[in-house]
Amino acid sequence: MAPPTVLHLTNDTHPELRLSFGEAFRALAAEGRLTHVPLAPLALPDTGREPALAELLRIAEEARPELLFVQSPSRFPWTGEEVAALLRRLGSPTVVLWEGDAWGGHKPVTRSLAAWLAHADTVFSVAVGAQARLFGRYTRRPVRYIAQTVPERLWTDDPVPPPEHTEYDVLHIGGRYLRLGFVERVDGARQRDRLVRSLQRLPGCRFATHGSGWRGRGALGPLCFEEQIHALRGARMSVGWDHYQGYAGFFSNRLPISMFAGRPHVAARPAETSWLPGPEFGLHLVDTPAQAVARVAELLGADPAELHAAGLAGHAWVRDRLTNLNALRHMLCPHLDVPAPPADPWQAIAAMDPAARAPQPV
Repeated sequence: MAPPTVLHLTNDTHPELRLSFGEAFRALAAEGRLTHVPLAPLALPDTGREPALAELLRIAEEARPELLFVQSPSRFPWTGEEVAALLRRLGSPTVVLWEGDAWGGHKPVTRSLAAWLAHADTVFSVAVGAQARLFGRYTRRPVRYIAQTVPERLWTDDPVPPPEHTEYDVLHIGGRYLRLGFVERVDGARQRDRLVRSLQRLPGCRFATHGSGWRGRGALGPLCFEEQIHALRGARMSVGWDHYQGYAGFFSNRLPISMFAGRPHVAARPAETSWLPGPEFGLHLVDTPAQAVARVAELLGADPAELHAAGLAGHAWVRDRLTNLNALRHMLCPHLDVPAPPADPWQAIAAMDPAARAPQPV
C-alpha cells in the first residue's frame, strides 16, 4: 500500500533553493512513512489572485492528500471562504497548522492566519500562554506547543573550530525594531536596542551585530539566513534578545541555531522553559539586558577551553534534539505512522500544551 500523501503548504518564496522542513520531510519519505508534496503559494507566478488560487487548487487536487501541513500562512491573502472551499474540494483532509511567529500587541493576527486557525484540526504554536489565548479567539481546537528548532538545511559536517583566531569576541544577530529610536514596533524591541548599545560600549570587547537598522561600532548589516552558522563561528560567543519574552515557551530559532554553531550563547530567558539546558551546554539565560552584558563580560574572562567544551556540548544537544525532523515527528505522529521524537526533551515540550497544564478534575 502506498504511503499517505502530505500536502505541505509552505510560506517559502524560493522552495527550489531552500524549502522549510524540506530535509525533514525527505527523511520521512525515504523511510516510506509518507509522500511529500510541497506547494508554495508565494512562489507562484504573479498572474493575479484568481489564477493563483486556481493553480493552487489544481496542484492540491492532483496530490489528493490525506493530511495538509500548513506552515505560517499569513503572507498569502487567504480568506475563510477560500480555505473552506479548498478543503471541501480535497475531501476534508486532516489539517495540521504550524505557526512559527509570535503575535499580539502591535502585531495583530492576520486574516489569513485567522482563516486557517478556524479550519485546522491541530494547531501548533511556538508560544502558548498569552498566544494560546489569542489564538483561542479563532479556533475551537486546543493550541499545542511546539519548540523552535534548527532547520536541517543549516547543518554542516564541518567540525566546530576552536575559537582562538576568531574575528570577534561577541556576535549578535537580529534587526533593530524601533521607530525614531524609541517607539516599539514589536514587544521587546527596546530591550534588544539597550543590549546592543551596551555591548557596543563594552571596553575591550570586539563586538559585531548583523541585522537591519543598526548603526555604530560593529554594525555589519543584514545576514543571509544560510550564513548564520559560519558567522556565529567567527566569534568566541554569541548573544541574543528575543521579542515577546513573556510569552510562555517562546524563543526564536536563533537560540537553537546559535547553540548548533557550537559557541556559548547568552540569551533572554524564555518563560516557562526549564527543559532547556544550562551553562554546561553553553546556554546562559538571563532576565535583563544588563544581566546579559554582565554575563558576556564574565565569559570573556573565563577559561577558553571550558567555554569551547561547553559550546561543543550545546552543539551535540541541539543536533540530537531540537531539529526540524524531531519537530515534524512530534506534530505528525498522532496522525500518521511516524516515530515519536526522543522523550528528552519532547515529553517536557508536550507538557507545555495548555490542556496538559490545566488542573485535572478530582
